[in-house]
Amino acid sequence: MLSRRLAPQIGGPARRSGEFLTVRLLATERFCAMPSRDTTSLHPHVFRAPSEIELSMQTTTLLHISPDYGLQMIRARAIERSLPFEEKSNGLILDLPLGQICASKETAGLRLTLTASDQMKLHLLQEAVDHRLDEEGVALDRRWSLTELGVVPPTLTFATVVSCERLYPSYYRVRLSGASLERFSRDGLHFRLLFPPEAYKGQWPIVSVNGRVEWPGGISQWHRPVYTTRSVNLEKGTLDFDVFAHDGGRVTDWCRTLRPGVEAAIMGPGGEWLPDARWIALFGDETALPAIARILESLPEKSSGVATIVISDPRDVQHLDTTGGLTVRWLVRGKDMSLLDELKKLQLPDGDRFVWIASERSEVNQARDMLADRGLQKAEMRVASYWSRQKL
Repeated sequence: MLSRRLAPQIGGPARRSGEFLTVRLLATERFCAMPSRDTTSLHPHVFRAPSEIELSMQTTTLLHISPDYGLQMIRARAIERSLPFEEKSNGLILDLPLGQICASKETAGLRLTLTASDQMKLHLLQEAVDHRLDEEGVALDRRWSLTELGVVPPTLTFATVVSCERLYPSYYRVRLSGASLERFSRDGLHFRLLFPPEAYKGQWPIVSVNGRVEWPGGISQWHRPVYTTRSVNLEKGTLDFDVFAHDGGRVTDWCRTLRPGVEAAIMGPGGEWLPDARWIALFGDETALPAIARILESLPEKSSGVATIVISDPRDVQHLDTTGGLTVRWLVRGKDMSLLDELKKLQLPDGDRFVWIASERSEVNQARDMLADRGLQKAEMRVASYWSRQKL
């Protein structure tokens, strides 16, 4: 049962994540300690940080690699992603919406110190760093200093299904209830549904001795699809998300037989936050509709622009709350122009602009090139692949 909140006995006894009683602030290089600041002020079009960062929690690891190589790798990544960073005599510092990454040279390698305002953000920041280092095959034996052995990750939440309705021909809406859903209204648009391997049903990931998350059976064996939080009702303690129904989809099949009372595990929040520009253009296909809806309904009144959405069925058109200066256009797949055709026609203002597009991988790759050719900087766009034709 998920309601037990206990992880399996992997690497040590399981404990509830609420049992953290103290937090250690770890000693770091002097230059790593910096006053908190709102990272959105460092670039006008970076996704807005959901809340001001007040740095209070830290974890650190020593990468046994060439310090110069490590710094070069981090610097290149920051430049590629238009991330704000500051060079120091002995390293560099990145300020991000989740917190701060400090990289400093040591005799034995490169020291990484992560700092965030709370346990949740620190864990998300560490996961992002771990993912990037794993991709590069760097220091795979690293150990993080802040470790609570056997505890489920702070981003893991157990909830109960309240309802699952077919609101539109192509969409299910699932409502969950739980005591720890408030954070999904901030800090990120997305979350992951967790489906364990058949042989490990009832077992859940835990924090291992090296400070990293250990997945029963290996993370590659888990089904962890990403969904957008459509809305959170803080008074009722519920979370809604929409599922685009398509043949062969595992979550689609799950929705077809879903009944109230079923327990579900979700991990997050994560992903991007709200775009911060006065003029915004949103483009997306059926899979991106929930994210576009969430963004539109969260934009300030001053916003203007356009949203273009591809749907499979004319009956999938939804009422979306938008500001007066933002229009929505619906395109029916196979009948109207494509997203890329509409993107070519887009009239861009000279400044204070942001273009967001999410769709199939090959389509967004073309969109990225088109936007770059039209003079948009990386910080003025968000281009995301939500699916690949080979996987559907």
